[in-house]
Amino acid sequence: MNHIFRFLSVHRRAILLVVYICFIAALWYLPGVFHPKSVEDVRQWVMGFGVWGPAAYVMLYTVRPLLLFPSLILNVAAGILFPPVIGIPCLTAGGLGSAILLFYMARSGIGSEFLDLHGGKWGGRIHQYLSDNAKNFRRMLWLRTVPLFPYDVISLVAGCTKMRFITFAVTTLLGILPGAVAYNVLGDALGGNSGFVFSVCLLIIAFGVPFVFWCFGGERKLLKSAEQKEK
Repeated sequence: MNHIFRFLSVHRRAILLVVYICFIAALWYLPGVFHPKSVEDVRQWVMGFGVWGPAAYVMLYTVRPLLLFPSLILNVAAGILFPPVIGIPCLTAGGLGSAILLFYMARSGIGSEFLDLHGGKWGGRIHQYLSDNAKNFRRMLWLRTVPLFPYDVISLVAGCTKMRFITFAVTTLLGILPGAVAYNVLGDALGGNSGFVFSVCLLIIAFGVPFVFWCFGGERKLLKSAEQKEK
C-alpha cells in the first residue's frame, strides 16, 4: 500500500493530466453533451431554457474549455441573445468563470505538466514574464487586453506561477470588459438592433488600442527580455 501511495505522490501531475484528458474525451464523445458549431446553435440552445437562459449561457461559457469549442461563438451570441444590459454581465461572468476553471486546473498540478510537455519556448517566456510578483498585476492585464495572446493558454500559464488568485481574477475581469462591450454591440448589430459600422469601430478600438500601445510601448520589450532569461 505504501508503494502505491508513493507512486501516486511522485506521479501526481501526470496522473491528474491523464484524468483530465479522459474526462474531456468523455464529454466530447458522450451523447447528449452540447457542442455548438455556430452562433445559431448557441442561440437555439440558450433560448430553450426560457427565463433561465442567461444562467445557462454563463454555465456553458464557464465549462467551454472542457467542451473544446472557441469562445468567439459565445462572444458574438451574447449580443444576439440578450440586450447589452444583460449580455455584457453574462459574457463577463462566463469569461471569468472559464478562466478561473483553467487557473485552478493548472494549480492542481496539470498546468506544470502541460507547460513542460507543450509550452516550448513561448510558454516558458510567458511563465517567466508573469513570475515577477511585484509586476504581475500590470503584466497580466496586458496579456488580457492585447489580442495576441490565447485566452485559455494564458489562464493555464498563470496558474503555474505564484500569482495570487485575486490578482488573476481582477486583471481578467478588467481585461474582459472592453471586449465584452464590443462583442455585445456587434452581436446586437448582427441581430439588426444597432449600427453595424459603429459596432465594428468599437471592436477595433477595444482590441486595437491596447495592441498599438503594446507594440510601441516598453512592455513588449520586457516580454522579449523574459525570453532571453529563459534561454
